[in-house]
Amino acid sequence: MALVLNSTPLIYLAKVNVLELLEKLPEKKVIPGTVHQEVVVKGKKRGAADALLIEKVLDRRVLEVKEVKNKKFLQTLSRIPGLYKADAEVLALAKELNATAIVDEDKARGVADVNDVLNRGTGYILLRLLKLGLLTVEEAKVDEMIKLGWRCSAEVYAEIMKSITS
Repeated sequence: MALVLNSTPLIYLAKVNVLELLEKLPEKKVIPGTVHQEVVVKGKKRGAADALLIEKVLDRRVLEVKEVKNKKFLQTLSRIPGLYKADAEVLALAKELNATAIVDEDKARGVADVNDVLNRGTGYILLRLLKLGLLTVEEAKVDEMIKLGWRCSAEVYAEIMKSITS
């Protein structure tokens, strides 16, 4: 199984210095070209520190940039109002690779569900790292991610906190 990561999870995992731990997860980690453009190329132009961290894990081959081959499905997704191009590519690539899409946006998660694409969010990555003993509760930094701009519903926050403390 593989994980196909969207921009938001990459950015916020980098902002709280957890991104490099992705290397320890057994799954293959993939991002589509649009996500690479958003987080690394455009991020570096804006001077975003997280862009450099993401580029570093790409250089170490922790993440692989992969293009979507199923253009027909990608085109179908691209026509959905409110679904960003990167979201469409993440979902199309996840379906193509029979992988899990790591997306936080509600619209993307809903589209994934309708199209039988297994999906999880950033919280899933944090919980996996915790369960594997690669991260402590203190290092999960959910509250810090929220202070930095990461958005999650009260329900998702409660679920993450319950899982972290149990």
